[in-house]
Amino acid sequence: MKAQTARTISNQRTDDGVLVAYPNPTKDVLLLKSKDVSVKIKTVTFFSILGAQVAEYNINSNNTELRLDKLRPGKYLMRYTLDDNTQKITQIIKQ
Repeated sequence: MKAQTARTISNQRTDDGVLVAYPNPTKDVLLLKSKDVSVKIKTVTFFSILGAQVAEYNINSNNTELRLDKLRPGKYLMRYTLDDNTQKITQIIKQ
């Protein structure tokens, strides 16, 4: 059996190689940052686990701060689109 190490939740990041999203889990504010400064984040869309769109943000920057205080606590899928139309999806937890 492997020993599990405890992590500080407030310092957890979601890093998919293209975009860093932190802190995750988050309470009210989610920071997004493109790992390549020449790549801009065009849009960010949040979906409930059931697939319903719950929020959409137009960004057009390589980093931003999103206010998520209007979202209810739970798990969300965050789809982001970059300026070259690359799309990726990652999971975000709202506390």
